[in-house]
Amino acid sequence: MRPMRRAVHIDFHTMPGIHDFNREWDPALFAQTLSDAHVEYINAFARCNIGFAYYPTKIGIPYPGMKGDMFGDLLRECHRRDIGVSAYVNVGLDHEQSSRHIDWLRLDREGRVIRGDRTGNFFRTLCYNNPDYLAYHFGMLREISEYDPDGYFLDCMVLAPCWCRHCLIRMREQGIDPNDEAANLLFQHRSMIEFSRESQKIAGPGKYFYLNGMDYAAVQDMDTHIEVECLPGKWGYDYFWPYASYARNLQKTVLYMTGRFQTSWGDFGGFKTKESLEHDYYDALCAGVGVSVGDHMHPALNLEPDIYKTVGELNERILALEPYTEGARFIADIGVLVNVRRDFGVSGHAGLTESHKGLSRMFGELRQSYDIINETMDFGRYRVLVLPDRLEMNPLLKEKLAAYLEAGGRVLSSGVAGLAGDGDGFALPDWDFKFDGIDPSNASYYHIADNTDPKVSDMNYGAYSDTGVLIRGSDVLARYVKSYFDRHWDGFHGYFYTPPERETGHAAAAVSARGNVCHISFSIFRSYYENAPYAHKALVAQCLLRLLPDPLIKTRGIPSTARVTATGRDGYTLLHVKATYPEVRGRMNIIEEHASLRAGAEVLIRGDYASARTLPGEEPVAVSREEGYTRVTLPEITGYATILLEK
Repeated sequence: MRPMRRAVHIDFHTMPGIHDFNREWDPALFAQTLSDAHVEYINAFARCNIGFAYYPTKIGIPYPGMKGDMFGDLLRECHRRDIGVSAYVNVGLDHEQSSRHIDWLRLDREGRVIRGDRTGNFFRTLCYNNPDYLAYHFGMLREISEYDPDGYFLDCMVLAPCWCRHCLIRMREQGIDPNDEAANLLFQHRSMIEFSRESQKIAGPGKYFYLNGMDYAAVQDMDTHIEVECLPGKWGYDYFWPYASYARNLQKTVLYMTGRFQTSWGDFGGFKTKESLEHDYYDALCAGVGVSVGDHMHPALNLEPDIYKTVGELNERILALEPYTEGARFIADIGVLVNVRRDFGVSGHAGLTESHKGLSRMFGELRQSYDIINETMDFGRYRVLVLPDRLEMNPLLKEKLAAYLEAGGRVLSSGVAGLAGDGDGFALPDWDFKFDGIDPSNASYYHIADNTDPKVSDMNYGAYSDTGVLIRGSDVLARYVKSYFDRHWDGFHGYFYTPPERETGHAAAAVSARGNVCHISFSIFRSYYENAPYAHKALVAQCLLRLLPDPLIKTRGIPSTARVTATGRDGYTLLHVKATYPEVRGRMNIIEEHASLRAGAEVLIRGDYASARTLPGEEPVAVSREEGYTRVTLPEITGYATILLEK
């Protein structure tokens, strides 16, 4: 298999009516442009969202007036230049066929096949239980396999309930109530798994295979890699980190699929600044994953030269680092738990929630090194585990947590995480707090006991949370404060103003008697994602100081907007320092120029390193020893720097 490095995702979704379609199409120029930009792998169009094929199919609909065999020609020319090609096939949308075969579509509870924004993409979706659609798709996939591509990218695998005739018959045969939406969704998920397995069987062995939109863990045995699709202009800058932190523990090959667009896919006229695209490359490096740049080729022209000039400049830097970054793994002290999804109607894609987004942002600001893992994975690799906010306890998690704690592990939990399944107390005795039930308040406060942090005042801080517990403990880090009343309507007043009244003797954060468990009584990570109060971060920092007094990384003179992480292999560690961050401009987050760190800032990394130097410049960096750490005195950094630490 060709290596999936310095990749590009070529979107090519073409509406009917392009009178001069592929007028300037030149497959040799296409492939040479990619090669000159140091691109080694692409996802390229075989069948698009609209439903057109870009090869002379006998089953589907070639784009009207297409000259030649676009997919076959580009595959040949890319292979001549040793560029790998996955065939892009949209398996959730096919608007040309949908307009011809309305019976191929999912039917909603109201009997509609069209809903939502009809100028968008997802106003109608295909049903994976319709035998005619399946025959069409599998037939085209067999045609595409004759080209022998390096892989397959199956897109828009959106999970949704369906009440079409075929689904109703199958569900009733299996004793499933179609009107039970959760059961309907679970049935649809199983149908999509069957569809995916048959597709992979047709694709054949030794091929890259990726199911975009499916739950990462649910298809771990089918996906050969993960592409974290995240255009910051649409998804936001807080999306990438939790998904990458989970994906890298499910697959060895992970790509950050960003894009060159100002807004989102289909933005032909948007090309964000080089610095903005660089920021995404830097995030990929910091997270220990690869990068793929999303592009959308004009239907009458070829690849935009200026875009690939910029991509080439960025890839040159990645190429210079690859002798060190290839095979380097992210180094993490902390394992953050996410539940393996069982009810596909409840949680978001991959089971990650706003709590995980808030935690990822907070831990990045605190320089805490973390992975996101599920309950089937190895807990023993981590010095601390985090059970965020609403994480559900189950028998496997309970068993593994008990063994982890018995072996000396430590746990930070928050909200209702850690409770037994019935919610009537904590699941394990290590949570030795007195449990007084679920907190009914939606307007509670807390008071941090130690306010030596100059940014923390001696006052009551709002929890901004409506999910929590009432606990008592002897080692209290923050005291619970009740409000006079909750926010509510009593028929006379809307109780919007809910000032704190008094302490109740409950703890907002407490440490267990053995010192191995710290519990925060409210959903602090989700609250941080929604409101970002500094006091929340300060409280978590105090908890982690008790559980992990010697974290992998400490910093001095580096602002919270910067990110510092480490990846490594036997014999060396790579320190990644990123100074750049987005600025809010109107309704957008924008990066137009890089931020800088002045020379003299310090990173302390746990362990003993003999020397340090920048990459790829090989400039020496000053190091010294400090109580179990190596102190690295940074040079001036604009944007990003990689520093090689040799043991």
